[in-house]
Amino acid sequence: MGTGEIDLIEATITEMSKRLRQGEVSPVDLTRATLERIDRVNPQLDCFVTVASEYAMRRAQLAEEEIRQGKYRGPLHGIPYTLKDNLDTVGVPTTHANPEGLDLKPRINSTVHALLEGAGGILVGKVRMDTITFQSQATLRPLGCFNPWDLTVTPGTSSSGPGSATAASLGLGSVGTDSGGSVRHPAANCGLVGMRATVGRISRYPLDCFPASGIQSQAGPLTKTVEDNAIMFQALGVYDPQYPISINEPPYDYPAGLGDGVKGIRIGLPTDEWIWEKWVTEEHEDRVRHAVALLEGMGAHVLPVSLPLAEESRELSESLGETEIWYEDHASLYENADKWDELQAAIQANRTRQINIESYVAKARKRQLVKQELVEVLTEVDVIAMPTGMTLGDKIEDETTIIRGRQVPTRSRGTRLNSLASITGFPALSVPCGFAMGDRLPVGLQLMGRQVEEPLIYRVAYTYEQATEWHLRHPPI
Repeated sequence: MGTGEIDLIEATITEMSKRLRQGEVSPVDLTRATLERIDRVNPQLDCFVTVASEYAMRRAQLAEEEIRQGKYRGPLHGIPYTLKDNLDTVGVPTTHANPEGLDLKPRINSTVHALLEGAGGILVGKVRMDTITFQSQATLRPLGCFNPWDLTVTPGTSSSGPGSATAASLGLGSVGTDSGGSVRHPAANCGLVGMRATVGRISRYPLDCFPASGIQSQAGPLTKTVEDNAIMFQALGVYDPQYPISINEPPYDYPAGLGDGVKGIRIGLPTDEWIWEKWVTEEHEDRVRHAVALLEGMGAHVLPVSLPLAEESRELSESLGETEIWYEDHASLYENADKWDELQAAIQANRTRQINIESYVAKARKRQLVKQELVEVLTEVDVIAMPTGMTLGDKIEDETTIIRGRQVPTRSRGTRLNSLASITGFPALSVPCGFAMGDRLPVGLQLMGRQVEEPLIYRVAYTYEQATEWHLRHPPI
């Protein structure tokens, strides 16, 4: 069949995987259609660092032959995807946001890429990650990109490319990395589903080079729908002996229980003023409360909860994250080892704090208190529902914005509500819950749960998603 018969705007992994397996669509045609759309749309978004056209077409031809021979690998077989450019790929350039755009030439694949390729996925390119590491150099332009819902607003940091590309249908899914909210933030800004898994659930081997705590940082999928997200998580959420904190548990069928509903599930709705009054607009609050009310109407029990200590999560994430960065010598993993060393030196030069053991111990103790508070709340409820931290309506160039009459910095705005999951290692997902700013821009509902209970989070998110139409709306680009 021709590429003109493939509607990428409406396409999902769930739908396309069925059509690919049945032979209604070929991997070659789907990949070619995706590459053609990238050629047309990416000049407006600037979300790709590398478009891997030849590489993708070779993989598509292989997938087509395998499916024709009955060697179907599963629901990602023949599905085009993208990766944030700090996830290493052999044969496709990896820059780690190097301002010169230089390929570090990895000698081994990241586990994330290896797993997706093993599942039959087709990498169509590497997408942008914005970073403040090099922004002090006036000769360099920002390394971010644009939001397909509105080209003047940010798609969210730092997995800006995965958010922008997936929302614009330049690939049916992507993988970003989340240290303080960098999967959930762009998911909310771009109207996507973004999962930050339990720390260690998805391998980060080998670790990315930018300031990211080995304890806090976690890779995660961004997709158009909850089921698509669960499908990608099915491939990614497996034990990796190369990753020192990888969770060693048997594989789980994440899509299996999506349709079980929410009857009897206890949903905690925070009452804390710091969540609602300081970092969330009135519109965003309204959409989140309506979402929770809808879940209650479908049988969930909504209970008030309080998380006062969690207000310090962002400061703890920032200070502890800088102290706990895993500065391992990974130069041997790259053919351009000298450029890796330059990046490491730039990171060290941009650190804002000196390591002080007494200060670190005090903050680590406070993190344990925050975690204990969260654990106690999650004995009373099964899932916590709150706004996703995002930068709703903020222009790319804005340094500050106004929320309920209060001027706040834009860059830290998203992390204020997202860092709780980051510093505790608990799973959290963002799912679209409506639109704001004149019904133009999407907003996100964040669902947090107990460690390794991603299936329950997916189940609640799916129940809500299927009762609404937000996932059926697409950017105008």
